[in-house]
Amino acid sequence: METPTTAMTAGPLSSRTWFWASMSIAGAGVLLGIAFILGIFSEDATFWTSNTGYPIVSIAAGLVLAAAAFTTVGRARWAWFTIGVGVSFWGFGEAIWSVYTVVLEQEVPYPGWADVFYVAGYPTILIGIFLLPHVKAGRFERLRITLDALAGAIAVSAISWITFLRDNIWFDPELSFLEQWINILYPVGDVVILIAVIILAVRRSEYRFDGRLLVLGIALVVTAIADVIYLYQYETYVDGGWLDGIYMLGYAAFAVIGYLVTRPMNLVDSAYRPPQIWQLAVPYAAILTLLTLSLAEIRETASVVQLASGLVVILVVVRQAVSIKENRELVERQRDDLVASVSHELRTPLTSIQGFAQLLDEHWSQVPDEQKHELIETINQQAKHLGNITTDLVEVTRDRLHTTKVEPVEADLAELVDGAVSMVGDLADGSVEITSEVPMGIAVLVDAQRMTQVFVNLLTNACRYGDSRIHIDGRQTAGEVVVTVHDDGPGVPRKYEAAIWQRFERGAHRFDTVTPGSGIGLPIAKALVEAHHGSIAYEPSDALGGASFVVKLPVSRAMDPVPA
Repeated sequence: METPTTAMTAGPLSSRTWFWASMSIAGAGVLLGIAFILGIFSEDATFWTSNTGYPIVSIAAGLVLAAAAFTTVGRARWAWFTIGVGVSFWGFGEAIWSVYTVVLEQEVPYPGWADVFYVAGYPTILIGIFLLPHVKAGRFERLRITLDALAGAIAVSAISWITFLRDNIWFDPELSFLEQWINILYPVGDVVILIAVIILAVRRSEYRFDGRLLVLGIALVVTAIADVIYLYQYETYVDGGWLDGIYMLGYAAFAVIGYLVTRPMNLVDSAYRPPQIWQLAVPYAAILTLLTLSLAEIRETASVVQLASGLVVILVVVRQAVSIKENRELVERQRDDLVASVSHELRTPLTSIQGFAQLLDEHWSQVPDEQKHELIETINQQAKHLGNITTDLVEVTRDRLHTTKVEPVEADLAELVDGAVSMVGDLADGSVEITSEVPMGIAVLVDAQRMTQVFVNLLTNACRYGDSRIHIDGRQTAGEVVVTVHDDGPGVPRKYEAAIWQRFERGAHRFDTVTPGSGIGLPIAKALVEAHHGSIAYEPSDALGGASFVVKLPVSRAMDPVPA
């Protein structure tokens, strides 16, 4: 059974508690941010509000995010905790600034403890971003993602150098060693954060939509932009001005992440998902900006622009070649899965045909004529079943299962179930106990070969994904016949209950290379049952605690209803 990756209950704190705590901090940050941007406070009010609200909101946002991390498990826990600690470092820097300004009424020393915490926040957040879990990629997919991120990183670095790094990284012999490095680390830290956002965007998340990553990217970009503006306005910076309002909105976003981390999310349903347009837009938007600057012919930075543009062009060309190989690898992987599935689907009828044919060949004279007829009939039925499987495999690859034709005749339900049980006996291999409670005399109007195939598919799945017991029960009501196949396995996780009916979808076993199967048994069973105007559904098993698949078929009109 898969390891849960969604959020868990936050100990004694309910999700409502997390909601109000996070939203209170975020709301305070948004209100203060808007107030600073609009300048609605008086000069004195702005001074006191900024120097008290700033450290409270920033530290609280980081601590809430760090605490919320412990509602998750595994790698995600330490990733979000580290990011929360990094935000708290920034908050402690704000607090030290406020202590010097308000309590001590002194000029904030530079460099000082405030700068230590400010600078420490950048690598701490960066480490947390790299720790965030993501879907394990294939060889060429991983290389393609690396090329995308590298191209975006080169473009961002070149743009940053052209726009602000060149003017803000300099060495002054009159400054101390620590002052020199603080001057360098501030702007470089922002560039590294922007590159981390690109890496965050191009990696494939394990969730269908991860709002936490979206808000995290927005918060980091807002903070980096505010830092760049601060570097340009250092001489004219006003405490509690509109720039502080932008910072406050960034801290508010971090508080929102704290709540989102505690919320459960849906995992992706398929093993492979192609990159989305917005993921490609993030790194290549930076590339487009770089090329625009190149066309502008900025003489002072022409060599930087030309070098970066040349590197990006080379990476884009290589990336296209890698993308082609990635698609080829995906097709080959799907082909191998289909071949493996076909071999397992065909093994059961082929084994029966081979065994009975060998028995007749070696002991023809000793086998009574009546048994000869039964064995030959069984071989004939298995051959028809083999033909049906082959046809369905062709149809499922062409996505034409909805055109399946059936030839219904009246048959006894118990005989159909018993026939399916005998056909999967080799797969069970004595390690799985199969019991049946299907009374004789329940007539159904079905294509016997096709309906046997349905039960074989369900029993095969139960053998593969169950533990040691399978139970089949059947009953007839006034309007329908119901057959349920139970197993004692882990069951189907709720998030996959709809996806398992899709072609090539294996739900929680989508990355399982040990257990055979490629996700076509259930789609075939569904198509065959619906061709009989019936229905099939998944339910957690009340009988054995695992999975149960419920098949409902119309009652044969020729028979009277049997009491349930």
